[in-house]
Amino acid sequence: MILPGGRAPEYIRMHERTPAIVNHFLDENKPVGAICHAVQVFAAVAGERLKGRELTAYAACKPEVEAVGATFRSEKVYVDGNLVSGHAWDDLPGFMREFMKLVQ
Repeated sequence: MILPGGRAPEYIRMHERTPAIVNHFLDENKPVGAICHAVQVFAAVAGERLKGRELTAYAACKPEVEAVGATFRSEKVYVDGNLVSGHAWDDLPGFMREFMKLVQ
């Protein structure tokens, strides 16, 4: 599952099936990619599932990262187990490279 950035997370988190889908991927330890503002989806649906994890996001989303109990990383791309996170759109090549390692 890849959660996009930009303005999309504002809307994705409002869909009635989003919590079940996101939580399924987190609970089953399936590959999850989150870039830019994607942490807004986690803040809306993930509960305690990201507590103790580490991820990066757009710098302005650091409060949301911390609100879900995770540690904000300043790296452009960060991998924590099944979770690949990226800072912004210009980090997509590295982000996708790391995500593809999880699904191969």
